[in-house]
Amino acid sequence: MSARAPLRLGRFLGPMLIVGVTAVSTGFAPRDTSLVTNRALPPFHAGVFLGDQASRPDRIAGAIERFARRTGGRPALVKTFFRLDADFGAGGWAGRVVRAVDAAGATNLIALDLRPVDAGPEGLLAAVAAGRADDRLRRIARELARLDKVVLLEPAWEMNGDWDYPWQGVANGGPDAPARFIASWRRIVDVFREEGAHAVRWVFSPNIGNPVAGAGRGPDHWNWYGHYYPGDEYVDYVGAHGFHAPTLWQAPYRTFDELFDGAAADHLLSDIAARFPDKPILIGEFAAEETAGFDKGRWIAEAFASLQSRPEVAGAVWFDMDKEADWRIESSNSASSAFQHAMRHARVAGRFSEPALRLAGR
Repeated sequence: MSARAPLRLGRFLGPMLIVGVTAVSTGFAPRDTSLVTNRALPPFHAGVFLGDQASRPDRIAGAIERFARRTGGRPALVKTFFRLDADFGAGGWAGRVVRAVDAAGATNLIALDLRPVDAGPEGLLAAVAAGRADDRLRRIARELARLDKVVLLEPAWEMNGDWDYPWQGVANGGPDAPARFIASWRRIVDVFREEGAHAVRWVFSPNIGNPVAGAGRGPDHWNWYGHYYPGDEYVDYVGAHGFHAPTLWQAPYRTFDELFDGAAADHLLSDIAARFPDKPILIGEFAAEETAGFDKGRWIAEAFASLQSRPEVAGAVWFDMDKEADWRIESSNSASSAFQHAMRHARVAGRFSEPALRLAGR
């Protein structure tokens, strides 16, 4: 189950110009190849988190089919959330979910919650680095290795946030936290490799910007996202999480580009592309709220136009749930139509395929 907490970056971002987009069409028309000017662009993998209630063993397959009908395209990636005590065996809850996702033709993106672990006085990251999660990690690694399928694993997401995740830097020593995070991440990856889980791909997913320091501080602050990076040998995909919610967080309207790549976000997407040129970018979570006076469909259209124009972006995962806000694709006709239009883009692939990348440690 997802343990989402409010994403508070909104209070740090300023206003920006709203750019125009072409009108989006409705219905399930054939894929629109005219939207691509460079036919050599690599595949774009549209993914989705279908919500807590849909992400059950008895519901996930049907939810994937409904998503395909609603959007006119199949998700290449399906995201789920599990803790370290989850049973990934063939008969376990988590194991049945990931097998159902695989049977539906999608690739699993698993957000790995580092609880429950006895954190002790130094915090959760130090406990994981010291090996106190090894037994649970080994069990998960062995079960995922038995799948013999590529699985994307996203441990300890939004580590640079300031909400209630016990692996975040603010809960693990502040300035000492990035080093502790790196040590814990490397421990996790090393355990999986020792257990033969070589088909696991590692996804590093900070939150946009620096919610601790405020807008635009960059590398001079200890909580800057890059200080947490575990190293090229331990990461396959670099990405980010970000949500647009001007009403929920009393923030100005922000386009996708400003949210993920503006000055207040430390120009995150551009920085990732320049700093990690061998690592494809994967947006592990993004969404926009539905609220009066705000055209969510326009925001979706602009977001996908930006994402699908960037060859370094391998994919993006929509958070399709009514939770802190109504993030769902079907929250309005405008949102649904825009998403259908995005799924017809020529780059969109219905199945996940490995982009050209130097796999970590391989």
